[in-house]
Amino acid sequence: MVYKIGLVGTHGTGKTSLAALTEGELKRRGIEAIKLPEISTEAKKRGLLINKGTNLITQMWILYQQFANELELFGNSEHGTNYQVIITDRGPDNYCYLEQKVGENPNALNMVLGHIHHFPYDAMYLLPRINGNIQDNGTRDLDQEFRETMDEKIRNFFLKYEIPHKILPIPKPEDTYRQEWVEIIVNDTIRDIR
Repeated sequence: MVYKIGLVGTHGTGKTSLAALTEGELKRRGIEAIKLPEISTEAKKRGLLINKGTNLITQMWILYQQFANELELFGNSEHGTNYQVIITDRGPDNYCYLEQKVGENPNALNMVLGHIHHFPYDAMYLLPRINGNIQDNGTRDLDQEFRETMDEKIRNFFLKYEIPHKILPIPKPEDTYRQEWVEIIVNDTIRDIR
């Protein structure tokens, strides 16, 4: 089986950058790792509505696509990919965006909780929301109140359903590349897979 890392949290916390940095550091240490694409960005490229403007169809597509991408690499693939580590940019936290927009959805919730149960994450890291402006990359919602709302919703979701996770520390101001986070994740991963 592949060791699966989940990076979760509200938008604009640095999950995508952290996934890329972690992938690179693991490869540098001789571990075959791959970062999965961030699905909300993929949805936006297809013209689907995301963030506050989303809808049930988009959010279900995001959940299905996220989990399908994970499953493709979860075990040793028959088409030749033999990664030791996969890094997911989001995961069960996608459900929180669905619930925020359209309310509780038992079918979607069961899918998320079932996925976690049958295809668990070996390590899940919740990135803290850091005060300040985030860069506009055309995908992230820049509304600070919406970011705060989603941060709280995601944290409560993980607590309510007792989903194991580690909350990463607030980075020091000089740690612009989040090297502390990379070191935590890489060290945990190396310890766990060896």
